[in-house]
Amino acid sequence: MSDYNVSFVEVELIWKSMRVTWEWIGEGNEGDYNPDDPEDTPLLRFSCDHYIITDDGDGYWEGMEDASYCTQLPVDTPMRHLVKAAGIIMEAIDTDSSYKRELEHLSWFCPEDFDKPEKKPMAAQPNLTI
Repeated sequence: MSDYNVSFVEVELIWKSMRVTWEWIGEGNEGDYNPDDPEDTPLLRFSCDHYIITDDGDGYWEGMEDASYCTQLPVDTPMRHLVKAAGIIMEAIDTDSSYKRELEHLSWFCPEDFDKPEKKPMAAQPNLTI
């Protein structure tokens, strides 16, 4: 968490053996968030982990390679939107194929993607829908 006057409680969503975490680590529109720039916005990042079961039956969470991206979602994004976005992210990583390209596309999530309850093209990414 940053020292700026921005608060966000980390959110973890778990399904099967996957976890998506939403967090704010001080990122903004142009890299690090600049509170002195009225045009800057504190943006959320998602990270994906998978649960590894060890030989002795115990387990632990391990970060997935190439599965952490800053989005265009501000820290005040409603929880229902984060849950919906996390579900889409989990669908992308719940595959045997490479998920990196799809997660790169999903990093373009923005508030306008949730304006209407019906499916619509994601902003800046015409091949994806929510």
